[in-house]
Amino acid sequence: MILGIDTSAAQCAVAVLGSPIDAGDPVVERRAMERGHAEHLFPMIDAVLARAGIGYEGVRRIAVCTGPGSFTGVRIGVAAARGIALGRGIPVIGISRFEALAAETLKIGAGGAVAICLAGRGGTVYLQAFGADGAPSAAPEMTTDTGLEAAIPPGCTRFAGDAAHLLAGGAARLADGLPDPAVIARLSDGREGAALPAPLYLRGADAELPREGRPALLD
Repeated sequence: MILGIDTSAAQCAVAVLGSPIDAGDPVVERRAMERGHAEHLFPMIDAVLARAGIGYEGVRRIAVCTGPGSFTGVRIGVAAARGIALGRGIPVIGISRFEALAAETLKIGAGGAVAICLAGRGGTVYLQAFGADGAPSAAPEMTTDTGLEAAIPPGCTRFAGDAAHLLAGGAARLADGLPDPAVIARLSDGREGAALPAPLYLRGADAELPREGRPALLD
C-alpha cells in the first residue's frame, strides 16, 4: 500500500493506493482548508487507512507533496511523512506540486508541453514547464504576475494551476492548483532510492528572526 499526503496549499488531502477493499481504486479524502493542517492530518490518515482496511503496518511506501506552497503547510506534510516512514522503516518519496499537476494535466486529452503556474504571495508566481512525456523541461523558478507571459518557455501550449488564468490564450486547467494525493502516490513508483524529501521553497519565509544588539557584559 502507498500512502499519499498533501498539505502544501489550501487543502489537507490523503490517499491510499492498493486497497484490497476497493479493488485497486484509491481511497481518497480531501478537505479544503487554509489553516489547521496539523490538527486534521493524522485523523484523516487514520480514517483513510480504516476505509482501506489496513493499519499503519500495511503501508509500504509514503509519498508527500513537497510544495511549493504554504511555508507551514509544506513543513507539516513533509515532517509527518518522514516521521511515519522513520517509525515504520519504509521509503518516503517527495513529489513536487508541479510534478503532480503536470501529470494530471497531461492525462486530460492530447496536447503538447505544459506549464504549471502557481500563485504565490505579493504578486509572485511559481513556474515550471514539462514536456509531453511528463519530464520537466526546465527548473522551477519564481517570477511575477506581470512577468509570467515572458517567462513561459517556447512550445508550451497548455497551462495549469491557480495562476494560469494570467496567461493570454490557451485553456487553463486545474484552476485551484491543488494536487490529487492519489497522483502523488502513483508518481512515487520507481523512486525508492531517492533522497529524503525536503520542502521546495522558491521564496524565503516572510517571518524573520528579530535583530538584537550584542548583549551587554556585566563585570
